Amino acid sequence: MLSEFQKQKWIHFFNILDFNKNGKITIEDFIAIAENLCVLWGVREGDEEHKEIMTNCKNSWVSFTKAIPEDMVMEVHRNQVLLLADEFIGGDGKNFDEYISKFVGEIFSQFDINNDGYISLDEYVDLFMAYHIEIRYSAKSFTKLDLNGDDMLSRDELVAAVRQYFIGDNKEDRGNWLFGFWNV
Repeated sequence: MLSEFQKQKWIHFFNILDFNKNGKITIEDFIAIAENLCVLWGVREGDEEHKEIMTNCKNSWVSFTKAIPEDMVMEVHRNQVLLLADEFIGGDGKNFDEYISKFVGEIFSQFDINNDGYISLDEYVDLFMAYHIEIRYSAKSFTKLDLNGDDMLSRDELVAAVRQYFIGDNKEDRGNWLFGFWNV
């Protein structure tokens, strides 16, 4: 069972993915995020890179809906995300570990622009901009997640942050800053 604190974090995540703020998450939200990335990076519609960004975001939608415990998902509502959270937190952890691995892989695929195996502050800021997360908290969030202080986020650091954000119940966990400030 989700604690109130965990529930707040999952609702914050839902609100981030509900890009058009209509109370449900659909593929259109993921396409809007992809379009945001293309504008951010100066990628023109029709270019090969544009197609790749669109495909990556559509694949993220597919991965996200596979985790939702219902068949043929066309839209995801907040209560479905909370049921998913309950399943992850109350389950054996195997499905959640797979989800974390895919989720972190997608972040690296989309935001590790120079393919060096790390997320820099600039790349992390791009994540905030693409998802319309309040940008003023991006540097502080990055610093909280950069456990070894090397000004880069490794996969291990991001996995730890994602795990803390989604299943942690300690308000002091650095991972709570994964998606910026939200009454932590």
